[in-house]
Amino acid sequence: MTLILSEKDVESLLRMDEVVASVEEAFRQQGLGNASNWMRTRTQGSKSVLSVMHANLSYLGRAGLKSYIATSSGVRFCVLLFDSTLATPLAVMGADFLGRFRTGAASGVATKHLYQKKTGTLAILGSGKQALTQALALRSVMVLDRVKVWSPNKAHREAFQDRLRAEGFRAVAFDSPASALEGADVASSITSSDEPFITEEMLGEVSHLNIAGGNIPTHAELSPAAVALFDTVAVDDILQGKIEYGDLIKAADAGTFSWDSAVELSAVVAGKHKPSGRTLFKSGGVALEDVAVASMLYDKAIISGNRYPNVELN
Repeated sequence: MTLILSEKDVESLLRMDEVVASVEEAFRQQGLGNASNWMRTRTQGSKSVLSVMHANLSYLGRAGLKSYIATSSGVRFCVLLFDSTLATPLAVMGADFLGRFRTGAASGVATKHLYQKKTGTLAILGSGKQALTQALALRSVMVLDRVKVWSPNKAHREAFQDRLRAEGFRAVAFDSPASALEGADVASSITSSDEPFITEEMLGEVSHLNIAGGNIPTHAELSPAAVALFDTVAVDDILQGKIEYGDLIKAADAGTFSWDSAVELSAVVAGKHKPSGRTLFKSGGVALEDVAVASMLYDKAIISGNRYPNVELN
């Protein structure tokens, strides 16, 4: 029988510390050769774009894919999880909340392995639905003195400040990205900007930066000159990055970055590459994360004993 988990079901099962642990182990196992990931592919329709990405996690005996479709009505996500030994479809689950948590978790894992300290001030640029999980994930891997937030819309950034405070953060909203970044040790940017707005002048005290806002080549948050400030540039998937990650594509075109110098996060987490100096993580999102988290949620759902819907798939 195949388990069906709605978005509400998935949301009820998600715990950030568990998601971070699942994503961290997935990257570690990939670095050790026990998990494989394939980049996102997109199919263009007359009024829609369908995206599909998949991974095979041998260490769990699980494989799966995430698929999502974008139309004028919005975006809908789902994950299909298989037992890779028995060829059994284990679950179909909503993947909007799952995606928010795994994106935050990837930044958390990168920060844990790339940032050299255990405490600091965090700046978050962006206040959309993905922003909260950046703070939750980083709080799970380090002690945050305070969180400085910015987004272009004053009402949105102040509402995000209040949401963070309700979650127990010492949060303050600022009216410019430069003021939010001033004095920050670690930063995460997760905006929909098509034009780079983070310049090298803004990053004077930032030791580690997560760029997580986009995965299309025209999208960029970080200027090419700013990319050059970082000694270690890590990505979740180099092949995917060369096609999708506008920040690094633009920097490579400008001559301020070389793909030959990039390292995959899996190599860092597995201990095969030691980061140095100032560090940057560009996250576009990979199926490895989705399948690892879906597998963990499936196990939790089974253990919980709740009567989720089941179907027979032949």
